[in-house]
Amino acid sequence: MSTRKSRERQATLIDATIEVLIESGLTAATTRAVTQRAGVGTGLLNHYFRWPELRAAAWQALFEEVAKDQFEQEQTPQIVMERYFREAFVEAARPYWRLWIEATELAASDKPMRNALKSIQARMQDGLARVLSDGCESGSWRLPDPEASALRLGALYDGLAGLLISGISPVSPDSAEKHLRKAFALECGAEQ
Repeated sequence: MSTRKSRERQATLIDATIEVLIESGLTAATTRAVTQRAGVGTGLLNHYFRWPELRAAAWQALFEEVAKDQFEQEQTPQIVMERYFREAFVEAARPYWRLWIEATELAASDKPMRNALKSIQARMQDGLARVLSDGCESGSWRLPDPEASALRLGALYDGLAGLLISGISPVSPDSAEKHLRKAFALECGAEQ
């Protein structure tokens, strides 16, 4: 079989896995759902991937696109941050929060997922830190340590998303956005 055909089949399996992950989540996704979505047999999936590697590769590919969309656009730091706040807790982001939280839980016992999470976490952290640094350089805001601010803002984002998914907290998407904006203002030394 040609290398190109092999790469196409692998890409088809990864794309099908991404779709299943978005619909079902990491813990509920199955190889059967993936093979049905891809229109292939289990043997083909097993020829190219072990399930933990395929699941982690699909999760990583999905979040590489998220990171690119969030932080690698040719826009001003102010526009990127406004979009970050405005879109952080919208309903359409809910499947991504779930996948992120499930990945953090799964990473404790799943090496491929741990490696994927480590890679994407670093990319997201670096992207946010770069935007924050660019905003400092342009005079849009002042931060003593953009990397540390990015870490704290990212952690708050993750925590608020977890509260929203759990449904056990009185936090609403609107109040979560306000908390994230307030934290940024505090990081900048300004009250909002």
